[in-house]
Parts: sequence; structure tokens; C-alpha cells
Amino acid sequence: MEQTKKISDWINKNKLEIIQNIDYESVEVFKFLTNEFNNSDVSENSLFQFVYRSYYRLDLAGLTKEFKIEYFKIMQELRNTDNIDLLEIIERLYKFENLRNRKSVQFSFATKLANTIDKSIPIYDSQVCKVFNLSRPFQKDFDKKVTKYFEQLSIISSTYNEIIDKGLINETLLLFNGRFDNSISQKNKLDFIFWSAGKLISKIKKAENLNKRVISN
Repeated sequence: MEQTKKISDWINKNKLEIIQNIDYESVEVFKFLTNEFNNSDVSENSLFQFVYRSYYRLDLAGLTKEFKIEYFKIMQELRNTDNIDLLEIIERLYKFENLRNRKSVQFSFATKLANTIDKSIPIYDSQVCKVFNLSRPFQKDFDKKVTKYFEQLSIISSTYNEIIDKGLINETLLLFNGRFDNSISQKNKLDFIFWSAGKLISKIKKAENLNKRVISN
């Protein structure tokens, strides 16, 4: 796929800054959460929940206590499920209104929940979306919005698979492995790399916009 090659080339070209922008602590916290999930009942593990909410910024999303209780309840219930039904997770969470008394599709948090159980499911994140030039679906209808989200997740997932199958960013992965240990999955390495790449894109665009304003003045 042409887009995959273009993205991979850009990542390899900027690999040093992308890897340097990933905090060592972020990888260690991710490993901690993985270990706690594997060895405890996360619906009762208050330390896991506290660190998870902070790490993924769940507490900053305007969500209720009831939503968060259900969130970790679902995570515990589905922990031994072979095929995660992401739509089921979304629908169960959609029943809970946020702090503005509105129902919302929490697609990103649903993928983070699913990824905690099954590392082959990529994380949908606003920074990752910047690498693919994707934007949050604007549709108000639940079914249409969710369908659009799944289309975007499919693009991310198929790109990750192609990158791994064809070894398109092996140079960048080698740098990752050199800075961090090699104990996390290839897909999760891509989650980190693409998140960092999205942050770099934001930085570049911000600098470009600043230069334009300086020139125009």
C-alpha cells in the first residue's frame, strides 16, 4: 500500500526524534499495568485502576464514577475472551452519561481496554490519527459514528500488520529495542512509535504556523 510505504519512510527518516520523545517511564508504566492485569482482579485492584486512569488520562475525560466502575468491570469480565467484541464494549459504556449528562462514544478508551486484554488490537488515539491524517468522526448518529471509527481503526490495524509483515520500520524498531527492553509486543511498540510520531507532527505543524505568522507580520 502506497500510504503505508510513505508513512514508514517518514518514520524511519525521523526515527531518532520519534524514539527520543518516548519516555522511559511511559514504557515502564505500561509494563507495570500489563503485569498487574495479568496477576490480579482489576475490578478490585485500586492501585491498578489509579495508575491506569492516570496513564491513559481517564480522569480528565469528564466521565462519571459509575462509568469507571463499569469500565474495569468489563475489563475483568473479558480478560479470558479469545475474540474481543469491541462493539460490545462501546455499547456497554455508551449507557453511562458523562458529567455533562450526555451519552458519548468512548472509542479510544474502548480500544485501550481491549488492548490491555489483547495486545494485537491497536490503540486508537488522537496522536496516532495525525500520522494517518484522520479526524474524529463528526456524525451524531451512534451507528454511523461507530462505523466510521471502525473504518479508521481498520486502516491503522492493516497498516501495522503490513509494517510488521514487511519489516518496513525495522530501523526504528531497532532504536526502540536499544533504548527500552524487548519484552513488549511488536504491536505495542508500534503504538508507542506512532503516538510519538503524531506528537512530532503536531510540533512540526505548530512551528510551520508560527513561521507563517512571523512572515505575514
